[in-house]
Amino acid sequence: MVLPHIAVIDPAVKVAELDCFNKISLKTSSKVSYHLPALFGMDSLKELEESISAFIILGSSSSVHDGFAWQGQLETWLRPQLEKGKQTLGLCYGHQMLAHMFGGKIDFLFSDRHKLQGFRKIKLEKNPLWNNQTLEGQVYVSHREGVIGCPNSMQVIASSPEVKIEGLAHNQLPIWTFQSHPESTPLFLKNMGDRHNVPAQTLDFGTQIIDYFLTLVQGR
Repeated sequence: MVLPHIAVIDPAVKVAELDCFNKISLKTSSKVSYHLPALFGMDSLKELEESISAFIILGSSSSVHDGFAWQGQLETWLRPQLEKGKQTLGLCYGHQMLAHMFGGKIDFLFSDRHKLQGFRKIKLEKNPLWNNQTLEGQVYVSHREGVIGCPNSMQVIASSPEVKIEGLAHNQLPIWTFQSHPESTPLFLKNMGDRHNVPAQTLDFGTQIIDYFLTLVQGR
């Protein structure tokens, strides 16, 4: 039996999300590889592209509007991979990048550009990824920009009172995205400058979102 191969793409430009990668890799029997295109280029992805069956794209302090060389290289390489139907989960920057790639609008959410950081409750609409249930729960967030215009090829699958577009799903391709950080760990919160001690179960709803995607990839 050939195990699925999940490529975790970390668009970090300063602090790598190693703890989040470890959380993901320890929760699945799939093969998992780690890639840092902003810091180390695209070679590791290109060398493995034939074996990759799914992607998880993490967060970044970058904006999709920065115009850095690595951003264009990643998007250009990724687009045909997505069109092959490879299952994909985009988180925070990954959410904004994928929406941007399919024609969505990304901008600051507030005129003073202040950051939304901490926990907020989101509502998940019915979707096959989570067995067509309607779910609500808390997730960790840290962002200034957001998707303010949904691409024509995607639909909104998550929302909150603070942010209208908390999550998207592609209408034809197996792509799901979330503005939040469901991959969060206590160390990730610390690295983000959030010094509050939170009970481990506070992260459970986000972890559940990750689990739904990993289960899909594993074909259960």
